[in-house]
Amino acid sequence: MSSSLNGSAKGALLEMINHFVPDVLQTMAGLVAIPGAGQLDATQPTKVSGISGSIGLSGKVHGVVYTAFSENLAKIVAESILGATASDQDVADVVAELTNMITGNLKSRLCDLGYNCSLTIPSVVRGDEITISAKSASISVRNSFAIQSVSDPLVLHVFAILEN
Repeated sequence: MSSSLNGSAKGALLEMINHFVPDVLQTMAGLVAIPGAGQLDATQPTKVSGISGSIGLSGKVHGVVYTAFSENLAKIVAESILGATASDQDVADVVAELTNMITGNLKSRLCDLGYNCSLTIPSVVRGDEITISAKSASISVRNSFAIQSVSDPLVLHVFAILEN
């Protein structure tokens, strides 16, 4: 991982999420997640579909982290974790918890680099065309993760502003 966020904050954030997303999915669900190429200047606003988790960041990093799972992917991941058929509420709870774990790892790494911040509680929404953005964010980093044996990717989007 990058030793600091100076210079290439976008690249460092992409590197962090490319590490934490596969790690969390492997640990929690036993699933292999392969990062795509990523976008260091992802467009805003953008649309996601399915089940999306979000967590806000405040402190020396202001922003929000979004995860976006298709209904199919969210159900597969939830059932892998729970070892049983997952209800809609189970699926929403798993999306919230995975978003929390990924963002918590990101927060921990940011704090290690001197960018202390705190997290909001996770929120989960469902929809076909959910528009996400953070108009004041100077950083908009996005990546898709291919999940073994599933046609739909997991998408993670970070909007952020870093304070000195």
